Amino acid sequence: HKNECVSQSQQLKAATDATQEILNKHAPKDFCDPINFDLMTDPVVCADGNTYERSTIETWFKTGNTTSPLTGVELESTSLIPNVLMRKVILSWRENEGAALVEAAKKGSQRYER
Repeated sequence: HKNECVSQSQQLKAATDATQEILNKHAPKDFCDPINFDLMTDPVVCADGNTYERSTIETWFKTGNTTSPLTGVELESTSLIPNVLMRKVILSWRENEGAALVEAAKKGSQRYER
């Protein structure tokens, strides 16, 4: 039973990774974090006026950086403000265009599995 759970967990992770890869590849550039280029899920505005994925910019700061990752200019603050509008727009894209892309990719891969 334990091996079945592990196998199912691995299959779920692989499916999730594949979905995320499709979304990252096709997402509008402005929806992607400018540091790691992945589709953002928790966008925040930094003191440089740019939007980043929260976990990515927090890692940037935790490693001792106090400059903008994009401009290199010293930041006046490391405070982050949730970018609620961007989050809503990205979520809408994921639920509509993103979901259609993932579904099309799944149908395409099923043709090759037969």
